[in-house]
Amino acid sequence: MTLDPKHAWQASGDGHDAPALTDVRAHADKFYRNVRRQNIVGYVGCIGLAIAFGRNLLVMPHILQKLGSAWMIAAVLYVAWQIRRRGSAISPEKSGGMPISAFLRMQLARQRDLLSSVLWWYILPFIPGLALILIGNGQDPALAKHVPIWLRWVALGTLVTAFAGLWGLNQLGARRLQRRIDEIDLLMSED
Repeated sequence: MTLDPKHAWQASGDGHDAPALTDVRAHADKFYRNVRRQNIVGYVGCIGLAIAFGRNLLVMPHILQKLGSAWMIAAVLYVAWQIRRRGSAISPEKSGGMPISAFLRMQLARQRDLLSSVLWWYILPFIPGLALILIGNGQDPALAKHVPIWLRWVALGTLVTAFAGLWGLNQLGARRLQRRIDEIDLLMSED
C-alpha cells in the first residue's frame, strides 16, 4: 500500500494538529482585539514620550539636549505613524468574500512583518536623538558635576540592553506568528 505524498508528509509532522476551521474565526476575532489593544498602548506610550521630550525641549539647557529632544519627538511621531500604517488592526468583518482562514493568515503575516522589522522602524529612529541627548548631558556642567561618569555609562548600557531586549522579544513574537501562519497553511492545504 502506497501513501499519497501529501498525506505522508503531513503525517510525518511534529505531532501538532492544524486548528479546526471553526476555531479560526474565534482566533481571528481574538487576534484583532489583541492587536487593537497593543496599538492603543503603543499610542498612549507615544503620547507620553512626546510630552516628556517636549518638556525636555523647553527645560534642558544645552543645545544638543534640545536637538536630541526634538529628534525624539520626531521619532515618536514616526513610530506612531508606522504603527498606524503597518500595524493597524483590521476587523474580520472587513474580510469581504475572502475565506476567514486566508484573512487571518494575511493579518498574521502583516503583524509578523511588522515585528520582524522593528529594528528599522522602531529602534533606529531613536538612536540619533538619544545620542544627542547623551552628548549634551556630558556638556552640561551642572549635570556633569552631579552625575559621575560611571553612572552615565551604566545608563548607556541600560539603554543598549533595553533596545536589544526589545528587538529580541519582537523577533520571538514574529517567530510565534510564523508558527500560527504555518498552522493555517497546513489547514488550508488539507481543504
